[in-house]
Amino acid sequence: MNNTLAAEHSNDTQKTPTWSLMVVLTGAACAVLRFGGVWSWWALLWVPLLVATAGLMIHQWRVLARRHWRMGIVEWFMLVVAHLGCLAAVGLIIGL
Repeated sequence: MNNTLAAEHSNDTQKTPTWSLMVVLTGAACAVLRFGGVWSWWALLWVPLLVATAGLMIHQWRVLARRHWRMGIVEWFMLVVAHLGCLAAVGLIIGL
């Protein structure tokens, strides 16, 4: 049992955070919000996109913390773009 737990922990530390999927999901959610509207049937598209993005962001932050903040410059740029995209999507939803 302890070996399984140790193996899972070592696998988590070997992963590197990838923010590209979050950038794609956030971009898709922003596009749906921009061109489809917020409170119409389009909510069936943007709500799952933002929920999936938030879940993946939480997972990637956990991986990043385990990697002791070691990422390349491209990954840091994608992190910023993904978070700014989420903020833009939330801003569109609340009407800013």
